[in-house]
Amino acid sequence: MDVGNIAELNTFLVLDAIRSSRQATRAELSRELGLSDASVSRIVKRLLARGIIEERPGEATVRGRTPAVLHFVGPVGGVIAVDLGGTKCHGALADLAGETVTEDISSIGSGGDAAETLLQCIATLRRKSRAIDMPVRAVVVGIPALIDPKSGLATAGPNVHWEGFDLMRVLASNLKEPFEVDNDVNLAALGQAWRGQGRGVESFVTVSLGTGIGGAVVVGGRLVRGRHNAAGEVGYFLMSPSQLRSSAGQPGFEQVASGPALKARAAAILAEGHPSVLDPRRLEVADVFAAAASGDATGQQVVRELLDHLAVMVVGITALVDPERIILDGSIARAFEPWLGELRELVESKVFSPPDIVMSKLGPNATVIGAMARALAIVSQSDAPAPISKRVVVVPDHPRSPASETALGEADGAVEVTVERA
Repeated sequence: MDVGNIAELNTFLVLDAIRSSRQATRAELSRELGLSDASVSRIVKRLLARGIIEERPGEATVRGRTPAVLHFVGPVGGVIAVDLGGTKCHGALADLAGETVTEDISSIGSGGDAAETLLQCIATLRRKSRAIDMPVRAVVVGIPALIDPKSGLATAGPNVHWEGFDLMRVLASNLKEPFEVDNDVNLAALGQAWRGQGRGVESFVTVSLGTGIGGAVVVGGRLVRGRHNAAGEVGYFLMSPSQLRSSAGQPGFEQVASGPALKARAAAILAEGHPSVLDPRRLEVADVFAAAASGDATGQQVVRELLDHLAVMVVGITALVDPERIILDGSIARAFEPWLGELRELVESKVFSPPDIVMSKLGPNATVIGAMARALAIVSQSDAPAPISKRVVVVPDHPRSPASETALGEADGAVEVTVERA
């Protein structure tokens, strides 16, 4: 499965449904998930071939054929999914049904330290997998940066100080398993489509607000990447013409809405001598939102400014993409939730057709869940049978010809030979 093809998550949705209900029939899966009978049958066939589920006879019915019941088996093997954030590294070991077995969370440094923390996280999870006899089949990592499609280098990663860093070489030198690396918010969008607010939604945008700002755009069930893998990088959205000539760090939405930006803004207001419950010596973003909720003028000013900036950004996204839903994620977004209604009202009055603006329900785990989905897809691809090539042979028309039906022969892969009468 291409990580950009969100629609291919149907396989994992079917597997989730079977595991959570302990057993299910094909008809039940089709009704519950809104998939066609043919789609469910194809997915079930693949899962049966991989040994992840098994089929048993169901209870006999008075009329009609006895339906087969599908049961989750729990195969041997697992995957490692990692979210390398701006301040911490969160890794998970999951079984091949997408169930988390164990996790590892640690703080990270910068530059090479971030890569070292990532390798230590993977090594820790690999040791745990060996302890429970669960061989790792694939590793997927989400990073707060981009992988340049031409050079293969990690770039645009200020929070880990990566600009032209050869992360792929580092991982290739240390990992024996198949692995992939992608932007953390791209993977978060995949997580939303699988188990979050993007499930069943063809067009949505995920915006992550935290130490840094990121975004991912899904249109028609596919992730939009752009020519540099930089599509959806909403941190670059300019909030005013004055930002065009700004020299204060990264201009744009990130300059006014990231964690460091909000703390800097609160500190600047406090420096003007305004009374506040906030202590400039120990100032955290969570304190600013708590102060705003309690009625503190400084906290409220910071949050009101964030509200306006966020509304401008959402209106711009809506005008350009016209998404069905916008999903807000990240630590700042979660703290902002009490003001979500006001954001909706501001946006609704300024766009042709307002999107459904919602908060992520995956907490801080969206990227890990998306990385898990992608790793499972890698395993699924590796377990797929060899592709069937078709060759047509024409024989003379004869009533007793034995070559009237399709026959299968074997070479490097299966070869389907369809014999037609002349």
